[in-house]
Amino acid sequence: MKLYGKKSISEILVILLNIVILVGAIITFNVYYNTFWTNKDILAKSDGFIMAFLLTIGVICTFLIAIDLKKVAKTLVNKNPFTINNIKNLNKIAIECFIISGCYIGNIFYNINKYSYRFIYIDNRGIHTDTEPVIFFVAGIFLLILASVFKQALKYKEENDYTI
Repeated sequence: MKLYGKKSISEILVILLNIVILVGAIITFNVYYNTFWTNKDILAKSDGFIMAFLLTIGVICTFLIAIDLKKVAKTLVNKNPFTINNIKNLNKIAIECFIISGCYIGNIFYNINKYSYRFIYIDNRGIHTDTEPVIFFVAGIFLLILASVFKQALKYKEENDYTI
């Protein structure tokens, strides 16, 4: 199957991102409702505010990542990926990844006395990892590098367009 253009993996990615945004909105509503409305007595007032703040920032960034990725994928469908807008979108996604990583780290430090942070552990429910801050941080760095590669490719493309 083709990577870009019509009837390609890129077009499938756009469809998947639309589904992710829709399902994400439904899940987000359920999480907010169950956490801050139905079970509001579980969280103390200060806990509730900080948790709501970190969750909201993380959720907003997650949706922005999906929206910006969709914009990039659409340029792949249109066979024109090396644009200034894609460079800007990749840089935005990198920043959003760093913000999400910061939210995870903030959550770890805020709740340091309530639970122990474990990089990876196994219990009767399966294998678990608390590697999200690292994953989002590394993804942010990778996206900054990818944006730089796109910038260089755009420069070469523009130079090639001026050549007879």
